[in-house]
Amino acid sequence: MSGILLPGQDKQPSSQGSGLELPKGYTSRRERKDEKPATPEASQTPESAPPTAQTPEPPQQPAQPQQPRGGQGQIELLFPPRGAQVQCPNCGTPYQVPIFSIIDLGVNPELKGALLGGQVNMASCPNCGMGGPLNVPLLVHEPEHKFLGVFAPQQGGDTMQMQKAIGDLTQTLMRKLPTEARKGYMLQPKQFMDWQRLLEQLWEFEGVTPEMLRRQRSQSELVQRLATLANDPKALALALERGRDLIDKDFFALLDRVLMMTSQQGQQAGVQALLSVRNQLMESTEAGKEIKRIQDKVRAVVATLSKETSREELLDKILEAWQGDDGEEVANGLITAVIPMLDYQFLMQVSARLETAGEEERERLNTLRETILAMQEQQQAMRQQMTQQMQAVLQDVLQAPDMKAKLREYADMLDESFLSLLAANIQAAQRNNSTAAARRLQQVYDTALSIMREQMPEEMRLLNELMSAPDKAAVSTLLNENRAKLTPDFVASMQAIEQELREGGRKELADRLKSLRGQIALMA
Repeated sequence: MSGILLPGQDKQPSSQGSGLELPKGYTSRRERKDEKPATPEASQTPESAPPTAQTPEPPQQPAQPQQPRGGQGQIELLFPPRGAQVQCPNCGTPYQVPIFSIIDLGVNPELKGALLGGQVNMASCPNCGMGGPLNVPLLVHEPEHKFLGVFAPQQGGDTMQMQKAIGDLTQTLMRKLPTEARKGYMLQPKQFMDWQRLLEQLWEFEGVTPEMLRRQRSQSELVQRLATLANDPKALALALERGRDLIDKDFFALLDRVLMMTSQQGQQAGVQALLSVRNQLMESTEAGKEIKRIQDKVRAVVATLSKETSREELLDKILEAWQGDDGEEVANGLITAVIPMLDYQFLMQVSARLETAGEEERERLNTLRETILAMQEQQQAMRQQMTQQMQAVLQDVLQAPDMKAKLREYADMLDESFLSLLAANIQAAQRNNSTAAARRLQQVYDTALSIMREQMPEEMRLLNELMSAPDKAAVSTLLNENRAKLTPDFVASMQAIEQELREGGRKELADRLKSLRGQIALMA
């Protein structure tokens, strides 16, 4: 057990008394389903590469210091996505995905990374992982380059219907924009029947050529090919030899993004295969050895940090790393490793240092600030996307005639984030005096808790029962009934969880765990 979340304590409405303890990230599949279909059914292209594996790293968006996103509201999208159901052409699994019809990068520049990164209107099967772009129209406005383009896939050859759809999208966009933002170039959007060509056009605005994109696609195909050969050493060696000229630092960055996406989808077999390939490449390729050398430098710096490290000291360490050999790469790796520590107060420290910095240090400080803000924007966008997906799951459950059966269909998608969303909805219903809605949502919450407990490891279920016990007598009864399970490993896990809770500022829960550990020690 690596860590827990207690929805029954600080996530759930106060009226609820249960105390689920959940390991961080507990779920077998992180890919959520999205809203009920509000657009015509989308068809999926037969491309098998994961969406994020088809384009280079999206450019970071510079911004000004601001409060941490985690404490703010969600990003307001001028044109929020709707939902559509797709069916995997490979395994036949039906699932839902968010669909954007219009993206205005002038109003919502935070969507640029997702768009260029191949994460918009892309499907990825939660069962087999097959994915590709969806054949649905998408209007993209990029006012900085006076560009209005539309992805208009040919479906059934009905040109008139497609032109009407494009006209409707254009009018919808212009109605939302202020009068001074409506320009002549918007009257005739540039049409793209090929999704990749639209992405190439957008990447050209960022200085990325079609040749560079084609290399990225070849690298994407190689990643997928290597993953399927992870357990066949001879075939893997042959594929590596044939694709050796594609294996560079960009290839590893792509591999890491695919790994992250595969992990979020809960595809553990795929994660293990990709990790196996990555480990072999780190040892057998020049690019891998170079990356490993940089990572070792980053780890050496991280090892010197502790919870007592001040923000000023952390800033000094980042700038010091920047000045050494491989400075920029080591500094960027360090920033990624400690991003949770780079909060608003840290950005204020950067701003204060800028006032007295020399020209060279000022450039580094500005780059550092822009990098941190871009990462925060990306994290906020990901959180928003997850919230939208979970809200769609909740809506599907609430509309189902058999709520419990529908929740069991989503059993592998239930986790602490879903419970947090439920808790927020319950509290909102209570504030609005919507008694019936609050009661229905509470039923969903309790049922979800029950299903999640069924799937948890035995020792975690016991810990939940202990933390949820109504009084000391009930705790003593549980301890006596489960004496054989109170092993040294169990106690050590409790201690690790207690420490994590304290570091997270959850002192009351940590004290309860400490008290439980004391009772168990007396029974030994």
